[in-house]
Amino acid sequence: MKLYLLVALFGAAGSVLRYSLYLITPRFFYLNFPVSTVIVNLLGSFFIGICISLFDKNIITENIRIYIAIGLLGGFTTFSTFSMDLFNLLSKSLYIEMISYLVLSVFGGVLLFFAGYKIVSIF
Repeated sequence: MKLYLLVALFGAAGSVLRYSLYLITPRFFYLNFPVSTVIVNLLGSFFIGICISLFDKNIITENIRIYIAIGLLGGFTTFSTFSMDLFNLLSKSLYIEMISYLVLSVFGGVLLFFAGYKIVSIF
């Protein structure tokens, strides 16, 4: 039961972080592009790469991995908003923005996961 409560607590913290970023992002970017979703998903990919690498190297425990990867970063990142943003760009006929968003999110996420995973080896 403690594991579930801590995952929920970490998930809530991740959601609050995502919402906070969502609130401040429009002040810096005036684009017809879902910048805040890209930022949270790319950051989340990078940090989950770090988390998994730390776990693989036995630096963090299984429970810490669960709290961070499933709880915190699961609450922070958002696939459903990514899907909705793609739909919104498509419905507005913003094809270049839609393709850019798709490519940046998917390939950028995978690259940043690998970068996060590998950066642990440097330190």
